[in-house]
Amino acid sequence: MTVASEQVSEEKARIGAKHLPRYKEIREVLRQEITDGTYQLSDKLPSEHMLMQRFGTSRATIRKALAGLAESGMLQSRRGEGYFVCRPSLIQDLRRLQGLSESAEEAGHRVSSEVLSAREVNSDHAVAEALSLERGTPVFELKRLRYLNGAPLSFDVSYFPLALGRALVKCDLASLDVYALLGDLLDDDLGHADFLIEVMEADPFISQALDVCEETQLIRVTRIAYMMSGKPVDFEYVYGRPDSYRFKVRVPRW
Repeated sequence: MTVASEQVSEEKARIGAKHLPRYKEIREVLRQEITDGTYQLSDKLPSEHMLMQRFGTSRATIRKALAGLAESGMLQSRRGEGYFVCRPSLIQDLRRLQGLSESAEEAGHRVSSEVLSAREVNSDHAVAEALSLERGTPVFELKRLRYLNGAPLSFDVSYFPLALGRALVKCDLASLDVYALLGDLLDDDLGHADFLIEVMEADPFISQALDVCEETQLIRVTRIAYMMSGKPVDFEYVYGRPDSYRFKVRVPRW
C-alpha cells in the first residue's frame, strides 16, 4: 500500500463511523482542525487537489465541504488564492438565555477563557443597584478574556455576591461557563436576564486584549442575570469585538 493510500485509509477510519454524507464527514474533520488550532486565524487551507488526495474523494465533494465551512463563518474564499481561516463571528439569539459556550457549540465553534483576575472589591453604585445590595458592600469581581476558536472574542467583567464568587473561583472557569455552574452552586435555575447593548469606546487595556486599535468602537453588553426565585446573581459588562458579535431576536408586533 502506498503512503497516499495509507493516509486515505486513516482518514476513512477516522470519520467513516459517523455515517454522514461524505462532504459532511470531511467538513466535520476540517471544522475540528480549525477549532483545535491545527489551522489558525488567517492560515490557508491545503489546496482542493491536496484535500482530494487526503480524503480520497472528488473535487465536487471537497468544494461542498469547504463551502459549508465558509457559510458558517469559519473560512473565507479568496478567488484565485484558496480558502483561509477567518475570524469567527458568533450569532447570539436573544430569545434564549445562554452562556457563551452554549451559543458557540451550537454553531460548531470552540470557546475557551483566560482568567485575568478574581478578587473581592467594594461595590460601586451600578453593581450594588444591579445586585440589590447596599453601595460599598463587598462583592466578587471576575475578569476574563474569552476566545472563539483561539481568537479573542470578548473581555468580560463580572460581579457576584461574595459567597457565590468565592465558590465560583474554585471551579474550572477556563473551560466552563458561569451560567452552567450557577444552578449547581445555588440549587436554583437561571430564570431570565436583562440586557443593554451599546456601542462605545474601550480603554486601551481592553482594546489591546481584544487585538483591536484603540479607536475601534466595541460592543458593550450590560447584563443582569436572575435566578428563578428572582434573585439577581450576576452583573457583568461584556466588551466584544464588533466583527465577532451578531445578535438576533424575534420581535412581535403586539
